Amino acid sequence: MNLSSLALRNLTARKGRTAATIAGVLLSVASFVALVGLARGIEQSLLAALEARQTDVIVTEAGALDLISSIVPETLADDLARAPGVVATAPEMSRVTTLGSGESAIVVAWPVGSYPWRSLDMIAGRLPGAQDGRSAVIGTSLAERLGAGVGDRLEVFQAEFAVVGIAGSASVLTRNLVFIPLPVAQTLMFREGQATSINVRLDQEASPQERQRLALDLKAAFPNYAVEETENLVDSHTFARIADVVSTTISIIALATAVLAILNTMTMAVNERRGEIAIMSAVGWPRRRIVASIVLEGVVLAALGGVLGSAVGVAAARLVSALPVVAGLVVPEINLALVTLAALVSLAIGLVGSLLPALRAASSPPADVLRGR
Repeated sequence: MNLSSLALRNLTARKGRTAATIAGVLLSVASFVALVGLARGIEQSLLAALEARQTDVIVTEAGALDLISSIVPETLADDLARAPGVVATAPEMSRVTTLGSGESAIVVAWPVGSYPWRSLDMIAGRLPGAQDGRSAVIGTSLAERLGAGVGDRLEVFQAEFAVVGIAGSASVLTRNLVFIPLPVAQTLMFREGQATSINVRLDQEASPQERQRLALDLKAAFPNYAVEETENLVDSHTFARIADVVSTTISIIALATAVLAILNTMTMAVNERRGEIAIMSAVGWPRRRIVASIVLEGVVLAALGGVLGSAVGVAAARLVSALPVVAGLVVPEINLALVTLAALVSLAIGLVGSLLPALRAASSPPADVLRGR
């Protein structure tokens, strides 16, 4: 009997315990895949939205937790526009709110005619004009969920807006935003003359190294504000950091639980088969072969749980991202690298969880075991 058939026989002999162990590993790996995928999705959604509007630098309030809680003067945009290497600026007001329909949405406001408006791919209608007042452009995905089109009415900040355009974008987040003129947002939010951040576009002909230097020059010129390149801002964004910390913490706990599940199962299996293992040793099985046979069982359990867990994790992440409260705000970032990592983690779980019982079983003197000691 080879090691594979021996492992299969032992696992099928205790079907209930085997199924329970696989289920434990499945839940742990599923949690890992889903949480890490969602955390990465938050970062990628934010980064893609900023890159889509060709913003190189974001200026916010120093010490603010995130883009939404920041408060800066709108006039800061004019000061930044005079800095060397800056080709355009746009103050921005952003806020998460509940629309009149009950949908959660992020509302973004820019001055009419500012450069971020031009990044929107207008599928229908037009951009707001200076005389439009309470007008809004909504992303294609949000429009689809709301069943709204050009000419319809939309309640934002308890005020009625006319939908004048539907915008598409390569960014998932952008396709789910509401865009309104900045003066209207300031009035409704009682923040006249204020913004949450300033978008800065640098000279596009400059090399990446030159743009990095220009960003450093802006930091030195405006020391009372947080001046960050887009990519660095996403890495340090509070929501993204919280998502990373939460996903990492829960994943570690879940994976540690899976190791304990394998350890418990293999310890019980070894205790039940002490006599069999002693006979193997007595008839000449080398210690490494005995250890390998037990470890193989643990690895098989973990591998089965890992494969099923990866599939469940992908499905769970997609289900969570489709919930009304977060729909359109984040798309899970689950790729081959993450699935491969989950597979390696599964194998590590099986190896670590079964190695200790295997070593203990192989180190017991056969004579003592057969005598019942």
